Amino acid sequence: MLNVFILEDDLVQLQQMKNDVDKIGTDLGIEIESKTFSNISDLKNGLPQPSRSNIFILDLDINNNNYLKKQIEFGSTPPPQNLTL
Repeated sequence: MLNVFILEDDLVQLQQMKNDVDKIGTDLGIEIESKTFSNISDLKNGLPQPSRSNIFILDLDINNNNYLKKQIEFGSTPPPQNLTL
């Protein structure tokens, strides 16, 4: 199973991305659990344990603020020391 986390502040685009991800999973026969977030705070609060099964689709421009640097930092954060993959 793949866990897909989608961050997008435009609710129409967010729903479309979720629909697309779910359809791709169905078409490929891959079980996907997709979770959607419309702001960075909710995403941070909903973060899962690090796993090779986690996929993040992150909007680069949230509420007219460019978060590219923060998202790169977020994606580069090392997993906790006690994590076993």
